[in-house]
Amino acid sequence: MTEFTTTERLALYGGGLLLLLGTVGIGLLEIVAGAPHPVSGEGQIVHEALVPISVRSYIILLGLLLWGAYAAISVVRSPPTDTSA
Repeated sequence: MTEFTTTERLALYGGGLLLLLGTVGIGLLEIVAGAPHPVSGEGQIVHEALVPISVRSYIILLGLLLWGAYAAISVVRSPPTDTSA
């Protein structure tokens, strides 16, 4: 396997870090901080998040976009070779 360039490392590790932050990191923060989940008068649970869901979604989406951009650039740079003979 070849060594990664700085751009590749930035895309791969940065995307992975953003995905982990958006899923595991913010999830653990919600658990540790104890976000309240009060029950309304009708028995419906009202979820009040510490980090808004839209912010969490954008962090995860940015990580996926970094990975997608890396994949697209690496395919354009060196297209797959045809190994069928």
